[in-house]
Amino acid sequence: MYLIIVGTGAMGQMVRECAGEDKTFDRIEMVEPLDGNWPEEKADLIIDFSHPKAIKGIYEYCLKQGGGIHVVMGTTGQTAEEEQLIRMLEKICPLVRKSNFSRGIEAMNELLKKIKNILPAAEIHIEEIHHKKKIDAPSGTAKTMCKTLDEDASRVGSIRMGTVPGTHRVYFALEDEILEITHTAYSKKIFAKGALEVGKTLANSKNTY
Repeated sequence: MYLIIVGTGAMGQMVRECAGEDKTFDRIEMVEPLDGNWPEEKADLIIDFSHPKAIKGIYEYCLKQGGGIHVVMGTTGQTAEEEQLIRMLEKICPLVRKSNFSRGIEAMNELLKKIKNILPAAEIHIEEIHHKKKIDAPSGTAKTMCKTLDEDASRVGSIRMGTVPGTHRVYFALEDEILEITHTAYSKKIFAKGALEVGKTLANSKNTY
């Protein structure tokens, strides 16, 4: 399978490392999205963890190739114009878009739904911590949790410090007690591996355009 990784930063390098250990991928290339140096050949799969502005290059490349390329997107913080490009991309390519590709976060969101139903009167507070280079706040993962819990994203507590890959905490406050659910990522590898697994599943599905 021919894989293009969008972005050559820390997350792109982690995806490259994990993909290199997976025999599914016989050709792997990395593209710096804002440089516009896309290959001439058509890829089977694109994974993007780069920058919101990358969507323009991704869409133009996929359009030039006639669509039908499987796309996995983990980038967050897009503008309204960039969201429009994503909707246009979805019309020509199978696309999976998530704010977080870890299995733990997926399980946490399911737990949050159940806890909200069990404790409907609880006060809910969400806190997220990421590395100081992360641009958007609150994070896409925290926004997804807000949607799950029907909470306002403006109330999320966001902290940016050090090299923290990502910590998310949700508090359910009751009288004289607090229930806390926490997910901590110790390495970006969990996101890379999760995206690759989603990409392989998508590419092996019957989604064709």
